[in-house]
Amino acid sequence: MNTKIPFKEILKTFIFVLPYIFVEFTNTLLVTIDKSISNSIGKTAIIVFSSFITLNWAINTIQTCIGNAHTIVLARDKENSKQINNSAMFLEIVSSVTISIILFSFSRQITYVYNLENNAREILSIILKLKAIQLPIHSIGLVPKNILKVNTKTSRIWISTVTSSIINISGDLLSVKLGYNEIGIYIATIVSSLVNTVLLLIFSKYKLFKISFNYIKQMLYFAKDLIFNKIVQRIVNIYYTHVASSFGTNIYAIHCVCGTIIDTLCEIIEGYYSGLLVEYSNDIEQKKEHLLKKVDSIEFYGNIFAILFIPIFLYPLWLALGNSISWSECNPYIWIYSIEFVATVAGCNYRAYLSANKNTKSISMMAFIGGICVRVPLCYIIYKYNIGIVGLSMVCGIDRIVRATYLRLYIKFKKETLIT
Repeated sequence: MNTKIPFKEILKTFIFVLPYIFVEFTNTLLVTIDKSISNSIGKTAIIVFSSFITLNWAINTIQTCIGNAHTIVLARDKENSKQINNSAMFLEIVSSVTISIILFSFSRQITYVYNLENNAREILSIILKLKAIQLPIHSIGLVPKNILKVNTKTSRIWISTVTSSIINISGDLLSVKLGYNEIGIYIATIVSSLVNTVLLLIFSKYKLFKISFNYIKQMLYFAKDLIFNKIVQRIVNIYYTHVASSFGTNIYAIHCVCGTIIDTLCEIIEGYYSGLLVEYSNDIEQKKEHLLKKVDSIEFYGNIFAILFIPIFLYPLWLALGNSISWSECNPYIWIYSIEFVATVAGCNYRAYLSANKNTKSISMMAFIGGICVRVPLCYIIYKYNIGIVGLSMVCGIDRIVRATYLRLYIKFKKETLIT
């Protein structure tokens, strides 16, 4: 029987998810102000920080995946939250300290994945060393942030985000005024990360408790699938950025501006994923009927929302993040780049549904199919035939469409093993 989900229930879900999106929107808005200050320094700063963003994603991979695994376990087992939270904290600290040591030791060598001028390479190398200092501070904050998300206390995340971001932006302005530029800006980021983590720990009322190896095992089980997906994705992104950097400074600068704008939009939508994960987990706990039909309805209205969202924010984001490169240079391509955002919204919905089902196997192959099988070959063709910015603008959108389609097909063929 074809059961239609009432629009009232769909609207209720979007209202539930809205605070999660608002938190990420606020964070992204403040980060955008931060980026606009750094990008105002000049073209070198745009290239350095845009290149760093891709590396930063790769560096954060394990911590982000442990954090996501923590959310999956916690959302479905709130009664044992103390053991789960401390087990997650143990994993975050051990992994982040290990990665920081490696990153600090090989920061210079890592910069050679890009074709950069010597000045940009030197600055990027120093920033990577500073990132090694920041990583454990940032990672510790992921655990209390997840606790607040699952407990639907997003207002406290918002307070810590705004407070730490104001410190960050103030530090940026002071750094630029005193001539410390890129290095000073990242030191301000470290200070703000420390403030954010301390506030999150206070707001979540985090307390030390015994570690459970059973929950460590559970989180590692989910994390390994997520890490495989992320590592493949990071490698693909680095290769994509490497190809973009090979077309020369002018084309690479346009690509950096367009890519940064779309990445900013995608950061906002991570709140959409977080909110839906909690919502779908609650639906499963309450044994809600016709969940998959609800998921597909959310997909339809979510895509409409994403399409309407794009024209409102593209030009303002360019003004904030990339006005060192003229709008006329970006304008023909930024709309093609934005296809990635719509497809990412679609993928977030299906990822949230599968994560709530504790099914991360599908997610582990998502980046392999979209990245290795689609983006890498397309990048090679773009590089070989010197297609340049036209090809670069299309690649990510095609990749993300393939990933979202794969997740929906996976759900279709594995329906009997999922809570639908």
